[in-house]
Amino acid sequence: MGVLAVLRTLFGLALLLTLVCLLAPADAVLATKLWAASWLPMAAALDAADASAYSDKFVHAGLFALLGALAVRSWLLAPQRLRVVVGLLLLGLNAVRRMSNLPVSGFGTVLGVLALGAGISAFLSVEVPIVAIGSILLGLGLLARELGARRA
Repeated sequence: MGVLAVLRTLFGLALLLTLVCLLAPADAVLATKLWAASWLPMAAALDAADASAYSDKFVHAGLFALLGALAVRSWLLAPQRLRVVVGLLLLGLNAVRRMSNLPVSGFGTVLGVLALGAGISAFLSVEVPIVAIGSILLGLGLLARELGARRA
């Protein structure tokens, strides 16, 4: 069995695990939490500190990150992966800036969308003029900034 077959099998198992975790009823999740707390040392201290208040968000984020990593590793070639990863990193950094109430970089957003689009278009074997689209978007962004500065 090749490496890609193993990665695709792991992707299928991770997808199944994600579906089970997301579709599990609340009672089952609470029972699992109580079961895990029964064998964890200092479970009472963790419960008193409310350390698991947002644990469902971390579990969801971890499962989707695992799914994404396995899918990218299984189906994309190295140049396609690089473009997709750069695009996601740039968009993720802007999302963190947005959540931190910092100004979002429009240039980073455009670059992230272009890199992500280049990776996806290469994966789909579709020729997309990324440089032309990037030049147009950059020009429109500069024009909008200039018009906004003149109105203010």
